[in-house]
Amino acid sequence: MGVSLLPLIAAALLSSPPTAASGAPCDELGSRELVTSFISAFNRGDVRRLDALFARGTGWRWYSVSNAPGKRVQGAAYNRTTLMKYFRARHKRHERLQLRSFQFHGHSLGFVNFEYQLLRQADDMKMARVYDGKGAVSCWAGRLSVWSMGEAS
Repeated sequence: MGVSLLPLIAAALLSSPPTAASGAPCDELGSRELVTSFISAFNRGDVRRLDALFARGTGWRWYSVSNAPGKRVQGAAYNRTTLMKYFRARHKRHERLQLRSFQFHGHSLGFVNFEYQLLRQADDMKMARVYDGKGAVSCWAGRLSVWSMGEAS
């Protein structure tokens, strides 16, 4: 049996990336459920669940917050290894997120993209504020890849 697996492995690696039809996290309902799971775990301070919801390796892109408190931009935003520490720090400040809207924007190159609006409040904020954001799900990982939010103008 001299059959080599190399051509099969090469074909799998060179195949086109998954599309929205690849599974629940990569369709509109699945990506919305992933976002609501994230917000629920964030509000509970469930770091183990949060860690499981975000992609690792090549599926990971960034988590950014453009406004204080809890500002996370530039190099910090791209650093997956400090993300759970960041979530713990925000939970200590009793930060809470409430999803107000979600818009699915389809898929591109193995990711699905979305926009959202939420209400953000924490002990270190004088009052709750509206934030706009965008995000992406890695269809390869079936997990969140991008989360980016800033105070609405």
